[in-house]
Amino acid sequence: MKILILDAANYNTLAIVRYMGIMKDIELHVVGYHRASLSFFSRYVSRKFVVTNPRTSEDTCYKQLLEILKGDKYDLLMPVGFQTHKICSSNRVEISKYAAMVIPGRESFELASSKFETYKLAERLGVPCPKSYYVSSYVQIKDLYVDFPVVVKAPFELGRNMVAYVNSKQELEEKSLWIKKELGLEEVTQPIIQEYVEGDGYGFFAYYEEGICKNCFMHKRIREYPATGGASVCAEGIYDEQLMEHGKKILDHLKWNGVAMVEFKKDSKDGSYKLMEINPKFWGSLELALASGVNFPLCLVKNVKGENIGQQEEYKKIRFHWLLNGELYHFLSRPLSFFRILVDLFTAKNDISLRDPLPNLMQVLLIFVHYYKRIRFAF
Repeated sequence: MKILILDAANYNTLAIVRYMGIMKDIELHVVGYHRASLSFFSRYVSRKFVVTNPRTSEDTCYKQLLEILKGDKYDLLMPVGFQTHKICSSNRVEISKYAAMVIPGRESFELASSKFETYKLAERLGVPCPKSYYVSSYVQIKDLYVDFPVVVKAPFELGRNMVAYVNSKQELEEKSLWIKKELGLEEVTQPIIQEYVEGDGYGFFAYYEEGICKNCFMHKRIREYPATGGASVCAEGIYDEQLMEHGKKILDHLKWNGVAMVEFKKDSKDGSYKLMEINPKFWGSLELALASGVNFPLCLVKNVKGENIGQQEEYKKIRFHWLLNGELYHFLSRPLSFFRILVDLFTAKNDISLRDPLPNLMQVLLIFVHYYKRIRFAF
């Protein structure tokens, strides 16, 4: 079976490559946006392609992707990031002529990508959400009364973190304007302003086939980067009926197809799970599920083969952390976390692979690039 996997620079793509590459009778080709993409260095990749980054030009990226698909016969196309899921969802009829995909319908994908629509849906379904303030102009933000602290966030999924935490009216106006300018939003489209929920982050991961949940996993965030709120750098598997109920209620209603993560925060005030967003794609902490025995990418392969996914099996509840592209950055921003990280080095699983070491060596080099950019932009 020949699979074309997109977004080669993503560390969850590398996880997919490593877990699928060890399987017999599967040939992996990957697509990235620069020659230093992590998965390009994996021993499990047979062929690699460089295309235009979809953030630069979705149209160019799509045309180049189509040429790759026309040039070979692929059994499955597997987008990983948000932008490539968007491209595949928008062009599913044409792309499906050349390779099978397991992705949500365009309407479901667009609703899940809009935080405005996501929160409105959750309210209708009775799924708790943070208190949100919807405004249609910047003038309304100036006149808005809120209880601080609040969070200002992009009104739609970006595939990257665009969140600001504010504690005053002046900050609210400044950060709202900053996000608006960064995203190039029209006047009638404003950022979402939302109450800040104090508590730990949780996720409901799922694989669906035409509205039916076939496989799921749940996790709790232990550490993040940025430490104030960002991607998981350490997380552990859990099981919670209420978390599952909320996550399934949303994805069931959307008649989801493929993979998704529904993200929540557990409010420390009352212990309730409050919806943060729907991640309508493979999520960053995918490798925790893989290491726990829940192979979501394999579900897509079985779907294309026409094989039965089978009943959901109980999974291992382990702790996992991402060392070079996560824990190190967290430690440098929060040095007091050193001893907790040190303990996890001996007790938790991690993303270092001795059987496939080159991508991890590349991560070491990218650490210097990361801090070079930070120092450069600081001046």
